[in-house]
Amino acid sequence: MFVPTIYQPEIDSKVQKVTIENSKLHHLKKVLRIKDYDRVNVSNGTGQLFLGQLVNDNVEINSLKNYERKESLTVFVPYLREKNRFRFMIEKLVELGVTRLFIGKTQNTQNTNIDYEKIQSWAISALEQSGTPFFPQIVTTESIDYSIFDTCFDLTGSSFTKDSPKLNTFAIGPEGGWSPEELSNFKYIYKISDFSLRTETAAISAVSLML
Repeated sequence: MFVPTIYQPEIDSKVQKVTIENSKLHHLKKVLRIKDYDRVNVSNGTGQLFLGQLVNDNVEINSLKNYERKESLTVFVPYLREKNRFRFMIEKLVELGVTRLFIGKTQNTQNTNIDYEKIQSWAISALEQSGTPFFPQIVTTESIDYSIFDTCFDLTGSSFTKDSPKLNTFAIGPEGGWSPEELSNFKYIYKISDFSLRTETAAISAVSLML
C-alpha cells in the first residue's frame, strides 16, 4: 500500500507533531485523497523516517524508523539541456540513494545556467514519491574537481562489470564524451558498455552497479 511521504529536513527524533505547509497539504488532500487518520510518513533526509497519520492538517507521529546507508556514493553528472531527461536523471539518482550529487559543466556541455532551486525541487519530489529516508547533498559547480573525482566512465576505458570492485566516487561524462584534456586528469577510466549511452542511462546504470 502506498503511503505518502513528506520531506521536512528540520525535524528530529523528539518531534511528536509535524505541521505541513499549505502546498503539500493541498497535494495530500486534493491529489492523493488523503483523509484524517490516513497514514503519512515524514522524512528528514538523514536516515530517519517518522511514521504517522494525518490529523487536523498535521501529521501526528506514532513511531520512528532509523536507517543506515548501505553505500556512500559521490557522483558527478553533467548538466543536460533537455529538461525532461535531466529531471528524470536527478529523480532516479535520488531514489537510488546517492549520497552526494555534483552537477556541473564539462568542455562538451552546452553553455547554459544551472537552476539550483529547480534541481532541489525535483530531488524533493523524488524523495516524497519513493519514500526514501535519505536526501543527497546537491552541489552545482562550473567545473569538475579532480581532487574529488579521479575516476570516470568513458568508452575508452576498461570494462566495468558487476564483479568489478565497487567505486564510491566517480564522474559521468556528457554524451559528446570527455575531451582529451579532461580524460588526462582522471587516474582511472572505465566503461559499462561498448556503445554510447545517454548520460542519464550511464548515470543510473553506474550507480546501480555500485549498490
